[in-house]
Amino acid sequence: MAANGTTSPQSLHVWDTKDNFLVCKLCSEVYTNPKLLPCLHTFCEDCLERFASVDVDIVECPVCRVNHTIPDLGVAGFEDNGFVASLCEALSAKDEDTRGREVPCSVCGDDEDGEVLSVSHCIECGDNLCPDCAFAHPRTKFTRGHHVVSLFELLFVKNKGKLDERRKDIDQDFDKEAPKYRAASERSLSKVKGFLDTASKKIPSYETSIRKLRESETHKARQKTEVSEQIAETTRKYISAVEEQKRFLLSELETVYEREKLDIEAEKDSLSVDLVRLRSTCDFTEKLLRYGSDLEVIQYQDRLIENLQEVGKLEPRDDIIEGLVGSELLFVTEDADVQYVLQKMGQLETRLKDDTTSVSEADANSADELDDVDRPILRKDDVDVMRLDSLTKSTDDETDQPERRDSMAHAKTTKRLVLDFGNDGEGEGQFLAPEGVLFTDTGDILVLDSIQKSMQVFGQEGEFKSRVKLPVFPRNVVWTKEGYLALTGNMHGRGCVVIMDPEGRELRRFDADGKLEFVHGIAVDSHSRFILTDVRKHKVTIHSPEGDLVHQFGKYGNDAYSFNKPHYVTVNSRDELIVCDRGNHYVKVYDYQGKFLRKFGGCGNDANNFIYPYGACVLTSGDSADDIVVCDSGHNMLKIFHSDGNFHRYVLTQDDGLMSPKTLALREEHNQLVLTERDRCYVKVYKLED
Repeated sequence: MAANGTTSPQSLHVWDTKDNFLVCKLCSEVYTNPKLLPCLHTFCEDCLERFASVDVDIVECPVCRVNHTIPDLGVAGFEDNGFVASLCEALSAKDEDTRGREVPCSVCGDDEDGEVLSVSHCIECGDNLCPDCAFAHPRTKFTRGHHVVSLFELLFVKNKGKLDERRKDIDQDFDKEAPKYRAASERSLSKVKGFLDTASKKIPSYETSIRKLRESETHKARQKTEVSEQIAETTRKYISAVEEQKRFLLSELETVYEREKLDIEAEKDSLSVDLVRLRSTCDFTEKLLRYGSDLEVIQYQDRLIENLQEVGKLEPRDDIIEGLVGSELLFVTEDADVQYVLQKMGQLETRLKDDTTSVSEADANSADELDDVDRPILRKDDVDVMRLDSLTKSTDDETDQPERRDSMAHAKTTKRLVLDFGNDGEGEGQFLAPEGVLFTDTGDILVLDSIQKSMQVFGQEGEFKSRVKLPVFPRNVVWTKEGYLALTGNMHGRGCVVIMDPEGRELRRFDADGKLEFVHGIAVDSHSRFILTDVRKHKVTIHSPEGDLVHQFGKYGNDAYSFNKPHYVTVNSRDELIVCDRGNHYVKVYDYQGKFLRKFGGCGNDANNFIYPYGACVLTSGDSADDIVVCDSGHNMLKIFHSDGNFHRYVLTQDDGLMSPKTLALREEHNQLVLTERDRCYVKVYKLED
């Protein structure tokens, strides 16, 4: 660029018009009366007039979308772009040797419709090209990369020389008449060039950013396809699992139906035999009394009396009949169960590539099964809870989810993992279904395995020490006041409590005369009474230290004295019974005699809600005495509630690697808690800090 600010002949090249520099972006033609907007974008005056709104006094730039106030004179009041106008003038200058000459295409030449005219020119090979050939020429194998320019540009280069001569004459006149402006012009030129350099340096960063976004756009499209395939595959797995569960349930239904049908038929046959005997005896006696002689009556008297006495003792077995008639064959399910399955299918997340936040892993051994029976189950993948109210009925309000996510993000996690041990298997230190867990006085850890029928002992570093085979399928274990182990177990459809010494030798057992069906939770109060939960009977039973049944309450339902698969129970310093009503998503509290006091929880995603509460224990010391620690299995959390049921704080969350916790035990003097993750066959010990 010349010192006087004019454009030198060497500074303009054929590429100056490569991006249609002299073409209006609205009409795609060479500018006519170009107008310069404050944003430095140029348009034809007529085009801008048509583009501007007639209702408002602003016009939006079609290129950068910046709004500009229209001058009082209208679009005509915008500044003329003299620079572009002069270039357009050079482009339109007369050139007898070039303008008006129609050049045929060097490739096509003539076709059946007549001569094909060229519009472009190849710099490298010198061919004149029609529009179709101009498009294909730089893309074919042998001419790839050739520079094709329009005849329009070639014409501009030729006529530009005339414009430069004209500007030179004008500049010479300007130098003679206005020398005083030279220094100011040079200062302005220097300042503009400085700003130009600064602005130009930003162009590569913008180009890089746009390139990254384009690459990201392509990457996200690929991710969308991959995630879509993952969702489809997960859905197929769930459908397959649901179909398998359906087949099992129908098979189980057929088995239960046939068994009850046989029981009914057997009882009917027994009653029919008794009825025939009654009728025949009574009929014979009536006929003998009516038609027989006195001698015949005397002759059959003894036999009649004997038979009548026997049939007179016959009675329908009301207890059996009531059991057969009163029982109902039901399919028990809940909206919350369906919601939970859908929630565990997974969710979509958008994370930064370097985000180290733990993501829920697919877990084929989810906790939400009816684990009170040993049978095939519907497994679910475990992920953070996602609201699905639009798919299933729920008691949750639609506004719960943002609150839950916020509470999760600010969960107070005052703990650290001390150790974890175990994996899936049948060897030493391995588990198939770790259930009850307990600390010993020395800090060893006892773990029950409800499938392997065993109790394993581990040291404070998680090292395997010993294994004891058990006579029942165990569920939960506690210490008695005498320092013995009391564990709940089941065998052949009946439940019992086994009392053992610390080495695992059985001392005695009780089953309340066969009234226990499937005992699970167990606690011992200050009077050495045993408090049990019966999952199948939906009951809580209270037993004397000797095992005799003292009191029981509960039935299937969701009122104060009803349960839906109560799994665990514990007691506080006031001997209040704290029951985890798993199926109803509540924790219910009763007094020493079994009188209902309060409940807290309920299905939902708030801090004070649960999805399938399992294990629970009570803090015993300090200001936190009688606070309740609950395994919120569905939310992958441990929570602490005050004794009145009000939420206190989070102990552990999914961010700590927690996955469907089941049972837990405390060693408060060492600020430790141990818990089991039954579905992943893990046992974990955490530091419970204040």
